[in-house]
Amino acid sequence: MALLIRLGEPEDVPWLKALGMLRGLADSAIAALDPLDRQAAALLVIRGRDRSERLTPLTEAITSGDTEAVRSALLSLPDEPQAMWLARRIAEAADLRGLLRARPQDAGLLALTGRLLHRMADRSDSRADVLDYRPARSVYEALVRHADRLPPTPEHRSLLLSVALDLHSGPAVLLNWRPGRRRALLDALDRLLPAAAPEPVPADRRADWFRRNRHLPFARTEQAGDPPRWELVVVHGPEDDDGIETRILIDGIPLVPALFGKGRGHPPEYLVDSGRLRATAEPREVQLCEAYCTEGCCGALYVTIRRDGDEVVWDGWRGAVGPPPPAYRFAAAAYDAELARAEQDHSWCRPARSTARLIAAGLRDRPELTARWDMTPGWIGTDRSDTDTTVVRLRYTPSAPPPGTGGSLYFEWRLPDEDVPPRARADAALRRLETQDPNTFASFGGGNAQPAEALGHRPPPPAPRA
Repeated sequence: MALLIRLGEPEDVPWLKALGMLRGLADSAIAALDPLDRQAAALLVIRGRDRSERLTPLTEAITSGDTEAVRSALLSLPDEPQAMWLARRIAEAADLRGLLRARPQDAGLLALTGRLLHRMADRSDSRADVLDYRPARSVYEALVRHADRLPPTPEHRSLLLSVALDLHSGPAVLLNWRPGRRRALLDALDRLLPAAAPEPVPADRRADWFRRNRHLPFARTEQAGDPPRWELVVVHGPEDDDGIETRILIDGIPLVPALFGKGRGHPPEYLVDSGRLRATAEPREVQLCEAYCTEGCCGALYVTIRRDGDEVVWDGWRGAVGPPPPAYRFAAAAYDAELARAEQDHSWCRPARSTARLIAAGLRDRPELTARWDMTPGWIGTDRSDTDTTVVRLRYTPSAPPPGTGGSLYFEWRLPDEDVPPRARADAALRRLETQDPNTFASFGGGNAQPAEALGHRPPPPAPRA
């Protein structure tokens, strides 16, 4: 089996398909089948990993050879992560490209194609699958060519804008495009999508996301359409505040998927708001991305940033996959201007997250607000399950701990959105810290048991099991 991974031939396919059904041989059979018969390999992957059996009707339809049944099974897939996490393998097993060629104006199939491509371009947990999907370019072409067949619903316009963001700054940029072709696809999507609403749409999260992101993948620079040498793009999905990432483009190429590919770029609060990307004469090492499973497991991508005369230099790379990246030199004036633009651009931010950013900035400028209570700020952001709630986490280390105790305690302060402008919410929060000890209003979140008991804090209840 190991030899067949390198030396397999088409005549071996039937044997590999049969052997792949045996316990312990599936992974080797898949690796050997991938270069020979992608559909057969994909079917083995789906059958081995679809523990919930959500995809069983699809695999049965594919095995039957009935293309209409395959189409029906595809369109019946629920639009949820549990069904779409094998997006590339679903597309390969069902021969999505063949179905599109046979039914190029099938609106349901086009919408499914957009969802599968967007899921393949998501690199939240590993290398983006779209880079290993052989027909990716032709499938993108087919989707954009016939996208006008999609009914103009909010869901479809959000889907097409998400695909455009992938083509502009996501891993899809790294596909081997013919010169100018990717730009042509983006221009076609720009003409197709309606104009954004001029004012915020607070009651409709999807519509407000579209309004704030409509321009992002289509903006051209003043340099005859060429991308700036160094550019920052902040991207997230319509329903995914937690997935906000900072995409760094160099000559239009997204840096993190090109050099690392094991997770998203860090959020703008970490890279931009903190000043980590600012260049000074003193070199500074910056982590641009960490593997989804933590650095200790699969690594992280680092670069050293320094100012050298009228240039900013990125070199001293650590953690890159493949050959060592070159040193990049940027004109310092252009670099500083792009970073200043990114620091001032909060258009991607929903109100609760804006409140969190303003509180974090206020505490950076005025550390005495928490220091007076023997506290230091920790993570400040929005609740993962309720992105309309701002969360401030504080670490409490008593300067005069109870006798015989030591260590730190942790508190969590939650500020639900009350339809108050973020600036007013943040100012009110900072004023409260001026006069009131967070021990009296923030929730105890754990820490060293001895001081907690001595100070009368009870441990938080265990999280309910899923």
